[in-house]
Amino acid sequence: MEKVKSIPMTLYSYNQEEFKEEEVTLSELEKEGGILHQVGQKNYWLNLDEEDPVLLNRICELFQVHSLVKEDILLKGQRPKIEEYPHHLFIVAKMVYFKEDELMMEQISFILGENYLLTFGETEGDVFDRVRQKLSKEGTEVRSRGIDFLLYQLLDALVEGYYRTLEIMGEKIDVMEDNIMLQADKEEMRDIRSLKKDLLYLHKYAWPLREISSYLSKDDPLFINKETSMYFYDIHSQLMEVIDTIETYRELLSGLMDLSLSSVSYRLNEVMKVLTIISTIFIPLSFIAGVYGMNFKYMPELQSPYGYPLAWASMGAVALGMLYYFKKKKWF
Repeated sequence: MEKVKSIPMTLYSYNQEEFKEEEVTLSELEKEGGILHQVGQKNYWLNLDEEDPVLLNRICELFQVHSLVKEDILLKGQRPKIEEYPHHLFIVAKMVYFKEDELMMEQISFILGENYLLTFGETEGDVFDRVRQKLSKEGTEVRSRGIDFLLYQLLDALVEGYYRTLEIMGEKIDVMEDNIMLQADKEEMRDIRSLKKDLLYLHKYAWPLREISSYLSKDDPLFINKETSMYFYDIHSQLMEVIDTIETYRELLSGLMDLSLSSVSYRLNEVMKVLTIISTIFIPLSFIAGVYGMNFKYMPELQSPYGYPLAWASMGAVALGMLYYFKKKKWF
């Protein structure tokens, strides 16, 4: 038998009167396997943040999880989906959140049984702290309801993570707009493209979640009580708002991209205008300097003691006259 890594798992056991949170190992979980299947005693939520194929296989054997589900949990880049099996309900979703100013996109799998819920993440960290706080408080609704209501709370927290992510993205878009109005550069263009790419992924992940919430609210799925199904419709409505916000931000970023390109073109035109004015002014000055640089012997002005200052005066008068004319025409 392959050796299992010592990866800590968090087990939450609760009912209306009791709540317990503890770190458990696989051997401890196997010893308590009988308890995990005692319907009507407690509800159990087992959370694993790291994925180890050997550990996952042992857990799936303990809970009679279908072999196809094991493959889906380990397969990265899955499209969010929901599937029913004889002993459990399987959901794949995408969890998004910012961690130290870096956007995290993590696949999370839910396995819902009669009195247990298994969650498998990819890395340490999630958006479920609010749910944990509710579980730890006596008298909360999640403590008095079944395990399906805990699934609703977790999916609701996951959607709230999309909201918080979009709020941060909205702030970044505002900063980008201010920076572009001051001075657009290549770095701003890269940031816009990066943010557009992130929004594309968010849309890709949020749209199937809408289908999952619709299924949970209408199609009478396995292990979902009718009293709980109405709550999933609220998630469906929230996801529609998330998708609309994503579309709005994508349009804003497209507008910022056009604004950035226009800003760069405007700055280039301003530079070209100044250079053109300077070149235009020097054309007659070069003509005057060229005439008196032809070195003909009989040029009356060359013999005059005032020839040199008169040449400078005439060139200055021409330059000032042209500047006045350009200013009057509002060319600069």
